[in-house]
Amino acid sequence: MSPDSLIPVPPLELRTMVGPPELEFFENATGEPIFPTLPTDAYEAVFDFGCGCGRSARLLLQQKYSRPRRYVGIDIHRGMIDWCANHLSPIAPDFLFLHHDVWSPGYGRDNTVRLAAPFPVEDNAFSLVIANSVFTHIYKEQVEYYLFEVARIMTAGGVAMTTWLFFDNESFPFFRGGVPCLFTSETDPTSAVIYDRQWFLDAVRRSGLAVRHTQHPPAAGHQWLLQLEKRTSQSIDAFPIGENEAEWLCGATRKSIGAPRISQAEIAKRQVGPAAAHTGSQPRSERPQPPVLSGLAAAHAELADIKRSLADIKRSWSWKLAACLGALGRPIKRVLRRDLP
Repeated sequence: MSPDSLIPVPPLELRTMVGPPELEFFENATGEPIFPTLPTDAYEAVFDFGCGCGRSARLLLQQKYSRPRRYVGIDIHRGMIDWCANHLSPIAPDFLFLHHDVWSPGYGRDNTVRLAAPFPVEDNAFSLVIANSVFTHIYKEQVEYYLFEVARIMTAGGVAMTTWLFFDNESFPFFRGGVPCLFTSETDPTSAVIYDRQWFLDAVRRSGLAVRHTQHPPAAGHQWLLQLEKRTSQSIDAFPIGENEAEWLCGATRKSIGAPRISQAEIAKRQVGPAAAHTGSQPRSERPQPPVLSGLAAAHAELADIKRSLADIKRSWSWKLAACLGALGRPIKRVLRRDLP
């Protein structure tokens, strides 16, 4: 029996929650590094942002020559973290799994009602940060905050492997200043969040990061794989803008987009909405505070908080006593009604 066969496999219900549930996505049969383009020393210390039920952790544990000496995985779903802590940490004590107590309308409805929290690790400590299918499921304010956190915890030569969904604001010429992101669901906006390419690039630069490498998706509209690194005075972002690789964006069509029949000045006159504030792209000099809940996120969180409060009330002894007395009182009321003239 090989050592790899002793590594527990997450149950089907958890595997289904993080993506394709097939076992092949949780197995590293060859033992090769999971990111072939990275040097082996990149795996020295790994921080897994949104580790889920341990898919990347399990693949890393099966690496033959570059198994991490330190691994920290965080996720907002308490059940998945509990499974990893109970099944993976016992066979790999250097692999630590922590619940990231941040509210989400999807997987974190019972968490503390807050939009973000600092990563529970020290500065400049991780050679590799993994954020697979994370920035595709969080709000704009969260993206801005967590990009800064990625920059904070990475070593000088470290790299962050991140995935994104992109569109171009030019696809929406009717809105003045454009929109930074698009949502695909009314009930859970975080089910898929698509970001404007230029806004993303500005956010990366403000956070003190640079785009080291960009890999467009295997099919138009799917997730892009981007390598991020700490920004230096010599950084040049390897990220396509404008017409470059636009055919791989969300909303790309089989035909070229129609050429405008009016001037840019006329388009500007017809735009609606307030002008977007210029935020610039200079790195921040101070560490930002976690963003606060607002707008639709705040409404969802408030509703979830009300539901939790009602559930707590129904579990209380006073509620149970009142319900019991009410049940006892109903037959008495029926008798009294019959006796009344």
